[in-house]
Amino acid sequence: MNILPKKRWHVRTKENIARVRRDEAAAQEDEKKRCDKLELAESEARINFLRGQTGVLEKKIITAAPCESETRKKNSHHLSTPSVSFNLFADYKSHIKKTNKDLEKEKKEEQEKYEKQIGYLTYLGQDTNEALKVRSWYEVAPKRSSESDNKGKETQSKQKLSQDPLTLINSLISTDKQFVAENKRSCMGTSCPESKLKSIDNKRPKKSYKKDKKHKHKSYKNSDKISKKATQAKRDKLNNLRKERLIREATEQRRQEQLFAQRDSEFPANSNSSSKTPTATPRIIQKYNSQFNPEFAKQNMA
Repeated sequence: MNILPKKRWHVRTKENIARVRRDEAAAQEDEKKRCDKLELAESEARINFLRGQTGVLEKKIITAAPCESETRKKNSHHLSTPSVSFNLFADYKSHIKKTNKDLEKEKKEEQEKYEKQIGYLTYLGQDTNEALKVRSWYEVAPKRSSESDNKGKETQSKQKLSQDPLTLINSLISTDKQFVAENKRSCMGTSCPESKLKSIDNKRPKKSYKKDKKHKHKSYKNSDKISKKATQAKRDKLNNLRKERLIREATEQRRQEQLFAQRDSEFPANSNSSSKTPTATPRIIQKYNSQFNPEFAKQNMA
């Protein structure tokens, strides 16, 4: 945060945050001292109470010398007086159920940890990452792979392949090959029927008789005759179809010529006049000078 220097009252300034932290530390230290004093006083009172119950003080007083008895009595009197003041509620405290401090401490730590993870428990001037003891992704340096790993791997292989001129050449060569193959197929499809028939005849399986050579020659002759007859029949059929087409075209041509001759005979004068002299457009006398198309006006149509 960018806080102006004149705003010293702002909570998030560095000076105020440091002051609050110092105050919190001092308060914790005072509380700790107070708790230590209470524990020490309680332990001393408990020891004195236990000594009084066991009768250690009485035995010492009986065995001690008479000169020392007075001092012992004084000391015991001084010790007993504070013990009585501290043990006013000894019976009440003995019946109270005490909890396990270690267990309570663990539960408290778990609760604080959970609240810090949620982001609910944060101290003044403390960030969530600082509370969780986590570093953001931009604070962590990226991991660099070692040189031994980079030897076998090539970086940016896709980009290099796309920029490689060989890839472009290979793609063009493949398209040229496809174009040539398509042209060959089209040429084969538009070839003459005789070559097709020959190729078909050559592809047909031919029977072979190995037992007798005479039968073998006869079978070849018969197959050749059948193939010749089939090709001749197909040629005749194609010739007949061609003749029919030519006849149809001739009849259509004659019919067209007859139609044009009839039209010329019906309108001979108009055709001659139109070809010789152009039609004279009549002069239109304008009624008003502001007319843009005077020929379409009603007064000029009559």
